[in-house]
Amino acid sequence: MFSRRLLALAAMIIKGGVTADIGADHGGLARFLVEQGSAPRVIATELGGGPYQRLRAGVAASPCSGLIEIRRGDGLAPLVAGEAVNVVIAGLGGEAMADMLAADYRKACSFKRFVFQPMSRAGALRRELSRRGWPILEERLIAENGRLFVALSAGPGNLPYRLTPLETDVGPLLLRRETAYRSRYLKSCLHRYREAFCGLMQAGGDRDMAVNEYRDKIRELEAILDDSPG
Repeated sequence: MFSRRLLALAAMIIKGGVTADIGADHGGLARFLVEQGSAPRVIATELGGGPYQRLRAGVAASPCSGLIEIRRGDGLAPLVAGEAVNVVIAGLGGEAMADMLAADYRKACSFKRFVFQPMSRAGALRRELSRRGWPILEERLIAENGRLFVALSAGPGNLPYRLTPLETDVGPLLLRRETAYRSRYLKSCLHRYREAFCGLMQAGGDRDMAVNEYRDKIRELEAILDDSPG
């Protein structure tokens, strides 16, 4: 049984294009893509040790294992420039994802679409994308095991743009568009900001720049939620 997160990531790639799955874990996404015909070939990578062996075992169980190439290495290093249409990076922190891109931006720009599913600090990734001028194409919320996960896709670009602090944190598309779980997601962000704001105030940081930033985020989110239906 494939997870909701895996299905969401599969839906965000460019169909029919060779796909690379960086840090492929047990190879679930790679298997799904080739077995469903969403990708003609998948390059699945792991850094080494146990994860690499688990990936090999997972891919071997697929009837389409011949369409999955397993490689060992870190980040984008195992890939040849331009050999894939899509690159999927899931299950890492946003900072680690930004570092992967920064390690070789020339190579990163040779792929058409990136699909990210950051487990934390998605804002660090959005900040890097905006600084480099990579447009954010899609943002999705995925509910699984009682938690909400954010997935986003982006493509290479060269026109840097500005995101507000709230857009960087929460996501510019998630702020603007009504989607499933949006209200729940925004309320959880608001709760987190309020807790951080109260903590800073109790610490006596009422003049601190962070306090003002949290205050602004709280006001913006409250206004968005007040205008949202339901």
